[in-house]
Amino acid sequence: MKSTFVMLKPDALARNLVDLIILEFQQAGFTIARRQLKNVDEATILAHYDEVIARVQLPFFKERILESFVNQDVVILEIVKGDDVVSEVRTLIGKTDPKLAEPSSIRGKFGDDDMSVAISEGRLVRNLVHASDSDESAKQELALWFKS
Repeated sequence: MKSTFVMLKPDALARNLVDLIILEFQQAGFTIARRQLKNVDEATILAHYDEVIARVQLPFFKERILESFVNQDVVILEIVKGDDVVSEVRTLIGKTDPKLAEPSSIRGKFGDDDMSVAISEGRLVRNLVHASDSDESAKQELALWFKS
């Protein structure tokens, strides 16, 4: 069994979707090994998104991450299943842009935003959930967020 990291973002909490999203994971056969409500600090969120900040060429991106996450609550999860847990979780959550996500995915069912609108408004897209994109990222993100 392998595990992966999932973060339910502030917009999921604000819309009271945490229990529904967790139920989606459970109904898909995933086990929640750890669950924690966490208030986000600047150092952790910058460490979490460091590669994305370096890759994304939008001038407002780092500032919007800080505005969207620092001093906000998130729910962090360690999700366990078979060897393909990372890819299976990413399939379940759907494409980054909720408008393009499969209707059966978490973002497709519960998403209420559009990437192009978010970019035109100079903000992050509200897409409810983050999931690790590789086994290596999962290990790093689990260690970062579940540190004592």
